[in-house]
Amino acid sequence: MLTLYTAIGSLKIKRDEMGNPVPVVINNRQEYGLSEHELVLWSCLAFQILQIYELEKAYASRLEDSGRPKGLSFSHYLNRLLLRGLIVKGDGLTGVDALYRLLGKLHIQPVTDRFSVRLFTCIQLYLEGKIKISDFGRYLKKEKCEPMEEVVLELTKATDLTTAELLACVEQGSTAKSPKEVWNLLYEDTDATYESLADEAQLLHIQYPVLQAVGNLYLNKQISFQQF
Repeated sequence: MLTLYTAIGSLKIKRDEMGNPVPVVINNRQEYGLSEHELVLWSCLAFQILQIYELEKAYASRLEDSGRPKGLSFSHYLNRLLLRGLIVKGDGLTGVDALYRLLGKLHIQPVTDRFSVRLFTCIQLYLEGKIKISDFGRYLKKEKCEPMEEVVLELTKATDLTTAELLACVEQGSTAKSPKEVWNLLYEDTDATYESLADEAQLLHIQYPVLQAVGNLYLNKQISFQQF
């Protein structure tokens, strides 16, 4: 059995009454405060999809680089973030199944300010000693999307969709641009919901490129995920 993990929501830095920076993750219009160790763990999965051993290794490495004390166990912080819905996991017998179970019920949110994300990534990589200032120009260039990635972005910009709903839309050849058209296509004359659609859907080989496109867009920081 393969288990994959990823982070939910978007990070925002707020100021408390004393003017100190406070990290919060926004998911479904709600703000969740993070401890220092939770922030380190959450950030290891932001725009990443990892197995448990990869996540634990990344967390230990980033914690050591930051100079923070070890704190409580890795599993303690992971379970807290799982319970709060800020980290999710998906299980499957194959990588494709695990990826679908991970992303199927998640709502796709296009990342609007791509330049700021790329700049933040460059600064982070520079501070970690992984790139030089002379490399910034290459990393700041906008990623060129594949045709299927363009389809995914167009549909998710038009209306709020989960990954399962998106797969169903593309399978049926949807070019709908309005929420009403998409909603009628998916749920007209049925009692299904986005959760039951994800649970009952049989992942087809023709949908694999769509799922791959969603994963690529996420890893390239062009979309994020919310959980309602």
